[in-house]
Order: sequence, then C-alpha cells, then structure tokens
Amino acid sequence: MASVILSKLIRCSLLPLALVKTLAMHLCLVLGSRTLSGIDDDFAPHEAAGFEGYYSRTLLEDGGTLAIIFCWVKHAKRRPNLVCISYSPREGQEAAGFTHEFYPEHLTLSTLRSTPDEATPFSVTAQGLGIMSVGAQSVEYCIHDPEAKLSLKLIFTNCTPWSVSHPLLGPMGPLAPLSPYLPLNWHVQTIASSTTANFTHEGHTYNLAGKTHFEKNWGTSFPGGWIWCQAFGPDEKCLSFAGGEALPGVQAFLIGYRSAKYQWDFRPPFAAGLSICSPFMHVRHDSRAGSVELDIGTLFQRLRIVVQASPDTFVGLPAPLQDGHEPRFAFESFRATVWAELFTRRRPWHGWTRVEAGYLGVSAEGAPCGALEFGGKYCHQTKVD
Repeated sequence: MASVILSKLIRCSLLPLALVKTLAMHLCLVLGSRTLSGIDDDFAPHEAAGFEGYYSRTLLEDGGTLAIIFCWVKHAKRRPNLVCISYSPREGQEAAGFTHEFYPEHLTLSTLRSTPDEATPFSVTAQGLGIMSVGAQSVEYCIHDPEAKLSLKLIFTNCTPWSVSHPLLGPMGPLAPLSPYLPLNWHVQTIASSTTANFTHEGHTYNLAGKTHFEKNWGTSFPGGWIWCQAFGPDEKCLSFAGGEALPGVQAFLIGYRSAKYQWDFRPPFAAGLSICSPFMHVRHDSRAGSVELDIGTLFQRLRIVVQASPDTFVGLPAPLQDGHEPRFAFESFRATVWAELFTRRRPWHGWTRVEAGYLGVSAEGAPCGALEFGGKYCHQTKVD
C-alpha cells in the first residue's frame, strides 16, 4: 500500500513537467519542427499502466481479415490475460471463419533497453500458446494450439508510422506526455505494413499476403462506451479513429486521415465536447443500423466521415475492464464502407471548400472491407451493468 501511495505522489508531482512538455511539443508541431527530441516510445509496454492491449488488423489480399489481440489487465479478479485470434473470410466463405479466445495463466514480457527517440523492441509470450515479437522495423506472431487445431505465423515489415516526420508519435501527438494521467490512451505503431500470413485451422491451410494496421491501448480500463474504425483506401489512403465516453457526459476522439496530399490529425480540444455543447464535433452512432457519422473540424480544416456496416456482420470480442476481460463486450465488423470528405477554408468566417472525397474500405472488386467496432454502452448487443 505504501508503495502505491508513493507512486501516486511521484506521478502527481510530475504533472507540471508533463504539461510543459505537452505545450512545447504542440508549439513545435504548429511551427513545423522536424527535430523533436526526448520522445518516448509509447508503443512499448508501460509498467505503471493498469492494462495494456495490442491489436493488429490484417486486410488479406483476398478481402478477408485476420485480427490478433494480446492484452493483460493487472490485478484482475478474473481472466487477466487474453490472446484472441479472429479470422473473417471474404464474402461467400463465411463458414471458414473462426474466433478463438485464449486466457493463459501467464503472459511473460521481455523488453530490450532503448533510449528516448528510439523504438523499444519487446516480446510478449503466452504460456503454452505462442509469442508476439515487436522489433523496430518488423513484427512477428507465432501461435500454436493443438486443441483449437490452430497454427499461425504472421510477419509484417515496411511499417508506415502514424507520423512520417516523427515516427514515435501516434494519434495523441503532443498529448502523449499526459498519458499517465488519462484513463485511456491510444497509439498506432503502423497505419500500413506489408504482411505475410500463414495459418492452418482445422486442416485448412492459408498462405496469404496483405497489409496490417497495428495499435495499442493502455490506461485504467476501456471506457463505458466507444467506437473504433479503421479502413484502407485506394492510392495508399488510410483512415482510423477511436473515441467515446471519456468522462460522464464528455465525448473525446482521436482521428487520423492519410492520403497522398493530406495528412490530417484531429484530437482534443477540437475533437471533444459535452453532450449538450460540442462546437467543433458532431457524432451520431447507431449500432443497430451499423452506422456512424462523424463531423470534426478545426478553424481551417474539416473532415466528415460516414461509416456503414451490415448489422449481421458483427463479431463479438472481449474487452479489458478493471476486473478483467469481459467476453462479447465489443462487436466488430470487417465489412464496413467508409465515405470521407475533406474541407478547408482560409478564414474562420469563410465557407468550406471540399478538397478531397472518396470511399475507403472497399476492395478492388467493390466488396466492403473496412473495420467498425461498437463497445460497451455504445453497442446494443453488450450487457452493461
């Protein structure tokens, strides 16, 4: 108990320094500096976090999706550790799909030393199941479970970071130094990576290529309700966002859009608001219809997103809560389409001009292949106390 109290006192005493660092990073980014220093690798494990979860979503070349989760909740009363593998085949092959949830007794973490401004290599080993190895330029999963008749090896390389100019920064940007004081944090290690996937399930073998989005969450636990979306588009376009109930009555989002011409990020304070007052952001979501509309802007940039997925394509997945992992507390579809429109204006009092628009999450054959998730009270299928 004394060590916990001491840790909290030390953390509180460092808050002013974190605020100064956040302000300094924000000013450097506004001024276009490409030489930020002292950036920590937030994708590496956080010793003080109550939970940490790593999630990869691989869009396979045939239109299917392979999603993998490694997650642990410290001091959880039940199901503290999770490894989840979910395969959603392309349309017409639904019978081959599967989701396996494993709750190993132990997860062993091994981290190599690194310095600020450098990525931290680490690995997570699930006892009797497999390993996730994260390097500076590549990631590898090796999983084998005879009882589930599952064997998997997945490797992705050529990782494209969230920020090309500052590879260690993620969606939180200059807010990252405040992560120890926030209930939930989000970091994306790569928005697109070249991937090879080889797996066997119940005697059927798959050897496929694809591209991977790889991210993590950490903090106290998942919020009461949330939405998450990720989609690849033509010409190397990418979009992802996550957000929901940051505090009772308060919504907050982190959003990133990437194309050949535009690399836009939105985060609080613009991407936040009270339920009765949100001047820069409008959100409408309906899990029963499988739809989300998100309209977010700053003084000079605006992004409108419309996401749609058929309600019968959602798969139940576990989520980390304070007491442990709760099965089917999130529902995710890998057959969502995403419409995105970008607008700019030169003065805050001018009208908006559309500068780019188009679909993401649509395969070359025209099939939906984006990802959309509703969780907690934002999903009608979950049981919330």
